[in-house]
Amino acid sequence: MLKSLWSGSVGASLDTEPAADEWKRDLSWLRGLALRNFAWGDSGSNLYVEITFREQTIDVALGFWVKPVDDGWVVSGPSTLW
Repeated sequence: MLKSLWSGSVGASLDTEPAADEWKRDLSWLRGLALRNFAWGDSGSNLYVEITFREQTIDVALGFWVKPVDDGWVVSGPSTLW
């Protein structure tokens, strides 16, 4: 999931190819990410979150499943959506 976030944010804005796995060593790029526009899917059991990088919406979104359990509800995921 982190690699998808990096590719959709920092990686998409670079003019050159970075060193292999550079995104794993320096995680400072995570500070540029923000979550907004939470929305329920049509089924009512999926929650979607829009992700921005430095105020620009990126083409990666996170999806979560909300499932009933004996003690209430549980959120599972995330799945990475393009």
